[in-house]
Amino acid sequence: MEKGLLNLLNIGFDTPIELLIDKNNIPHKFRDCSFGNYIPDENYPSQQEAKEKLIEFVSSLNEYNKSGFYSKFTKKLLKRRKKPKSIYIDGGFGVGKTHLLSAIGNAYHGKVIFLSFSQLMYLIAYFNLLPLIEKISKFDLVLLDEFELDDPGDAMMGINFIREINKTDTVIVATSNTTPVALGGREFDMMVFKERIGSLINFFETLAIDGKDYRVTKAPKTQYESSKKTLKELFLGYKTNGRGKLYAEFGDFIKTIKDIHPVRYINFNEKIDAVFIENLRKFTDDELLDALRFTYLIDILYYGSVDIFISTDIQLWDMFSDDLKDGKFKNKIMRCLSRIAEKGVFVNTAS
Repeated sequence: MEKGLLNLLNIGFDTPIELLIDKNNIPHKFRDCSFGNYIPDENYPSQQEAKEKLIEFVSSLNEYNKSGFYSKFTKKLLKRRKKPKSIYIDGGFGVGKTHLLSAIGNAYHGKVIFLSFSQLMYLIAYFNLLPLIEKISKFDLVLLDEFELDDPGDAMMGINFIREINKTDTVIVATSNTTPVALGGREFDMMVFKERIGSLINFFETLAIDGKDYRVTKAPKTQYESSKKTLKELFLGYKTNGRGKLYAEFGDFIKTIKDIHPVRYINFNEKIDAVFIENLRKFTDDELLDALRFTYLIDILYYGSVDIFISTDIQLWDMFSDDLKDGKFKNKIMRCLSRIAEKGVFVNTAS
């Protein structure tokens, strides 16, 4: 096989999951994010306010863990330093939440782990909660992107994770599209759950960021290439930049991601600069699990700054059935579409 040309068989998904935890650094796409290059929209003052608050937060966290001068035990014993309160950043799609989250990690001097909420759920399912807490608590700072409580099971696991990690010296900064007082409100009305939500709110200082979706208003629009240039021709003409490129039929692609543990999807980012998916079709109502795996993979590819090329005879916004787009996983699906709108190139094969 020509160097740089990969298929689904030689990506390699056999890395032990235990070793993958330490690979969750600031994603490739956000490695250069800083507070300096986050430019607040002057029409939305909350963006500047959040930026200033987060700069102060990083300063206090660096002071709390300053050069390891005080051990965690000594800090507790002497009460010389107070653990900074975790931060909860709420805002709509594309207002710069993940940019700010990454800027925090890039500015902090200690041990950082970056996880999407979906990654966290898969890790809890694999390790169980308390063994995972033991592994995660070796980090000073957890950056948790797109905190969600759309699914009842995920809701309970997410809240319990925060409850347990808060017992350690580890601090969390989380982003979400839903404010803490609203979490779970769409799906649950049980007293026990409300009590847990109440304690969750107390763990965080909440920053609300208003604004328009940058990926829609500022970023390059999704391109619809002429069908005279096939996806295979685009694939062969694509110049890689240190990684490879992958070409696959949509059916084979979905079958592959069904057969491997989602935590291992991060291996795509180590191997490819671009993925080319031939003959994408709409996800139907009874393909929820496949749709969720696909949305999670798009998140992973987005973090890895992997270019996405797709040939299809449908429009981007028709990729998921109306029931899926309007269901309880609406946030995941709309985020997927927003991110493809920024990263994707479509070859429209409609006659």
